Amino acid sequence: MKNLYNIDDWKDVSCHRLGEILLEAGKINLFHLSMVLDVQRFQKIPMGEIFLSMKVISKKDLNQALKVQKFIQKRLENA
Repeated sequence: MKNLYNIDDWKDVSCHRLGEILLEAGKINLFHLSMVLDVQRFQKIPMGEIFLSMKVISKKDLNQALKVQKFIQKRLENA
């Protein structure tokens, strides 16, 4: 499990999908992810908004996960 608030924990990660980041950080479980993916099949709502409405994660966790996502994407682009 990686610490969502320690960017150094994410230097060796290649997954940059929000759900995978939250899962790896222990903020959600596979059941939560499955529920959100089911909702997204029928409604075009961003994953983070669904998690927030389910009260599974906090706004602070979502914002940090998005920062981690950008960090991973930039690192992969520069590799």
